[in-house]
Amino acid sequence: MAHIIDEPIEEELLPGDRLSRFHPTRPCEVLHGRFKTIAKLGYGAGSTVWLAENLRFKKWRKSSAPRYVSVKISALDIDATWETRISKLIANAEPSHDGLGFLRTPTDAFRLTGPEGTHPCLVYTPMRETLFQLQHRLRRQRLAPSLFKFFIYCLLEALDYLHTKCYVIYTDIKDDNIMVMIESDAVLVDFAKSQKKNPQPRHARIEDGHITYLSQGGFGPLQGTRLLPRLADFNLTFPGLVEGRGHLSAIQSHRFRAPEVIFGCPWSYSVDIWNLGLLMWNLLEDISLFDRPAGEDGEYDAHVHLAQMVTLLGDPPEELIERERSFRKHQLERPVMNPRGKECKNMNEFWGGPFFDDDNNILRRDLMGGKKLADTVTEMAGDEKEEFLDFASGMLQWWPEKRKTAKELLQHPMFDSLNEKRARSIDT
Repeated sequence: MAHIIDEPIEEELLPGDRLSRFHPTRPCEVLHGRFKTIAKLGYGAGSTVWLAENLRFKKWRKSSAPRYVSVKISALDIDATWETRISKLIANAEPSHDGLGFLRTPTDAFRLTGPEGTHPCLVYTPMRETLFQLQHRLRRQRLAPSLFKFFIYCLLEALDYLHTKCYVIYTDIKDDNIMVMIESDAVLVDFAKSQKKNPQPRHARIEDGHITYLSQGGFGPLQGTRLLPRLADFNLTFPGLVEGRGHLSAIQSHRFRAPEVIFGCPWSYSVDIWNLGLLMWNLLEDISLFDRPAGEDGEYDAHVHLAQMVTLLGDPPEELIERERSFRKHQLERPVMNPRGKECKNMNEFWGGPFFDDDNNILRRDLMGGKKLADTVTEMAGDEKEEFLDFASGMLQWWPEKRKTAKELLQHPMFDSLNEKRARSIDT
């Protein structure tokens, strides 16, 4: 039984009237004539995600249709055209590439008519949870080194596929955007049965006679089989540009932002390598290398972020500083508004530049600390730690062109055992 609340509430703490832009989905509702909703798995700023039973699944014979799916229902004010288009490109670029198996692409798409308009929907294979959620269920909230290496190997395979076969730059690698695959269909069967017997508590939002239900799903304890990651959500991807050209725009979460983006210089595929390089510390050490790069007002401050980078990685090369200096004068086709409400003519100004004085020193050297990169690695020691730091050095390069590609990183000695196992499986 849903608990009925007698006064209006904000279902997901959405600001203003955003709730009206979401589809009022209910459990046991049949979407598109064939997907019967079971429970709400989650939500984001622009969509809700529901576990559903595929009514085309035939229990009495082998069926090509999956029995359970997850349906992502976009809000009316979200343009899902790009995500749908890029997902199709990714799914079909080169299906035989190993990296495709570590990318979450939709199996179907449809449009759903609601009381306020039409909602784009994408259908996926259900996932267990995000990597962030998995990690924070672990006792020490860290991935064991062996599992950590395996996950990074899989994500590099995914990036190699995106970069070399799809010509796509992901731009937003973080633990919230990496899903962990469900180890067995039995998990979904058990969860669906439990929902029928004992539905999870749901809020109900009542407004003008209209009720919207909320249910948060969970698939129970892990069953001990090997976990596999999948990079998900392609709505923030960019196409790679030809002839070595780069984009000039604001991308990436604050703590994962690459230096060339902050400097207002062109960026390309290697921003993903920098981004994954930083994520390694979150998974292995449960820390962010550049944690809360904010100023005194609590807002993101690129000068603080740059000082943190210099503390851990040393001074940037003069060639990159010269590139930053030249792009202070670059004019965008049209001005852009930065987060502080300032209209900016170039991306250097957007992030609060300039960042260097005439002697090529960062302007806010007073913000620097004394910690070095090696000091931040505590979960490995000896040769294993040195090997990891050598691997990370190929990713955390100031100069974008000096960062190794995903394909090159996959051949690093840190992955020797994984590559040997892979070679044996191919031979057999």
